[in-house]
Amino acid sequence: MALDVKLWPFFRYARDDERGLMHWSAFGPLLEYTSTPERRDLWVRPVLGLHQRRGTARDDRADIFYPLASSQWRDDYQSFRFLLFTYRTSPPPGSEDEHGRPPPLERWASRLTVLPFVFYRHTADGATSFSLFPLWLDADDFFGYEHVRAVLFPAYLRLTEPDAERSFYAFPFVSTVGGPLGHGLRIWPVWGDGEVAGRWHTRYVLWPFAVWDDRMIPGWGWERRRIYFPAYAAIDGAARTSRGYGVVGYLHTVDTRRGHETFASPWPVRVRERALGASEYRTWRLFPFYGRSENRDVASRFWVWPAYRTKSQDVDDFHYRRRDVGLILWRRQMLDSDASGHHEQLLTLFPLVRSASDDGRAFGQAPALADSLLPKNRGVLDLWAPIYGLYRWDTRPDGARDWNLAWGLVAREDGALRGPWHLDLTPAAASAHGD
Repeated sequence: MALDVKLWPFFRYARDDERGLMHWSAFGPLLEYTSTPERRDLWVRPVLGLHQRRGTARDDRADIFYPLASSQWRDDYQSFRFLLFTYRTSPPPGSEDEHGRPPPLERWASRLTVLPFVFYRHTADGATSFSLFPLWLDADDFFGYEHVRAVLFPAYLRLTEPDAERSFYAFPFVSTVGGPLGHGLRIWPVWGDGEVAGRWHTRYVLWPFAVWDDRMIPGWGWERRRIYFPAYAAIDGAARTSRGYGVVGYLHTVDTRRGHETFASPWPVRVRERALGASEYRTWRLFPFYGRSENRDVASRFWVWPAYRTKSQDVDDFHYRRRDVGLILWRRQMLDSDASGHHEQLLTLFPLVRSASDDGRAFGQAPALADSLLPKNRGVLDLWAPIYGLYRWDTRPDGARDWNLAWGLVAREDGALRGPWHLDLTPAAASAHGD
């Protein structure tokens, strides 16, 4: 059976049993449902968007007043987010059985966070922890530290790292460094001396006026840093050397790791950079009037930043171009990958238009309020853009170009011009589509 019924602006219903397609919508873009052999999607714009992938592997998503709230369900992951509230649960790494299936849900680890106040953790072995910041905080794997504990913050804070820990009393004024490899005492900003053996050693007097800092750079050895603010700063090590005079007066850096030499006077207004041993500068900047940079096949320019910028990359099988005005007010970009055969183009002009092409599929709309600023944001494109898209166009799998005006008042579909009322009971209606 193939059926296509349209009564604008109240509803649209299209069905194609042979291809397993079904689509209905009501009141233009406000209510919409699409079903294909691969997935099902329901939109109640701008309130709700539900997406379900069909098949053996579960992958379901929901957006509620995007970006207010969202959720996701997969075989190995579940999450829910509402503003600063986040809950997620997943099995511990390596817990799958011989068939690759995750363990039962009760053996998953979970996290509940309400930034920056509530932190709840439940591990796979049943251990739990609860923190109510700033009264109490006790959490593992927190902001890059193995363990973090706080009591009546800023009264007490302890940060645990591998083989060392830092304790703060009346943060940040008094702190100690301890643990198997650490030792030291700091009374900020008057005086401080702390060390973690083999990793770093920092001393200061009247910070930031006199600071001595030694750091171990993996693969390069020790790097010594000295600051005598505001007159002089220096870095010495196998990885790089640097000299700075005045707060922004003059800077010269030789970075062996990255293979470049930098001059700045005054920093960061006038900056020049060249490859080690080269005489030609690959970066030259007089901020904010003009700047150019050429590094690792990537070339960029700006004029009266952020008024106009360009960026390009050319390698054997990859080509990229971008031009923009005001960072996001107008942009035109192109990407071609000969290796994968992927080609895409994008043109946006806030708030008038968004026009894109993805591997031959041309699509877009006008006006384009939020989607011209965030042209690849899934939530904006699904829940918000169709509401204000007075004129929209898209490309069918067979290459035919469709468009519709005023949410389906007048449209071109299947190579024919159609008005607000339409009825098709013939096999030619074998396409389920929306406005």
